[in-house]
Amino acid sequence: MRGVTLTIGVVAQTIGWLIVSGVMISFIEHQVHAQLMHRRNFLSKYTKAYKRVFESHAIVHHQHYSETFVDEPVPPGEDKEIRLTVIKAPIKVLPLVIGLALVSWQWALCFVGMLYFHHWAWNKIHLEMHKPESRGFSRWPVYKFLAQHHFMHHQYPNKNFNVVFPFADYVLGTAAPKPNSAQMLEMFDLGLVALTPAEVSVMQADVASKTKKPKVLAEAALH
Repeated sequence: MRGVTLTIGVVAQTIGWLIVSGVMISFIEHQVHAQLMHRRNFLSKYTKAYKRVFESHAIVHHQHYSETFVDEPVPPGEDKEIRLTVIKAPIKVLPLVIGLALVSWQWALCFVGMLYFHHWAWNKIHLEMHKPESRGFSRWPVYKFLAQHHFMHHQYPNKNFNVVFPFADYVLGTAAPKPNSAQMLEMFDLGLVALTPAEVSVMQADVASKTKKPKVLAEAALH
């Protein structure tokens, strides 16, 4: 009985460390994406490594996918900076890992494990988002939610910085606004949201009415 209680305690503690680690990684993901990938700062200005990170993401990636959210799959190495380097995951935050190990080696292990999972998941889902190949998980509701979240990031580059763990965006106030009709229709065409024929018709009418307004106003100004 004592052994069972001890096992339950270890499992509960491990789950707790995994949850805490996931929350931490959500904030790290958010800040790295927002501060290093989207803002030209001291590091991106004076260090080659961070300059490349900024330029490859903010300029190359966002310029490419501002025109279209998806394109045809291309060979590895030509993916417009979609992938992260999984093997380097713990090295990037080594001081933090050491600090966690001083508090609890279980916490440090759980954090490293979650970090590896984050980088692996980022590569899988981010690739499917921009270069869809109907991978098995692409039909999962959780993937649909993450893809919608990331789609809106490309609509609003200063919003929705989270990709894998979308928690920090809601805490830090960087969640994108609710999609408008045009954005909903585009996500519908991409297979990211489900809409009824009636909903599609209403949204199409809404988009059409908004595109006609400038012309109507211009004609009114001439009279």
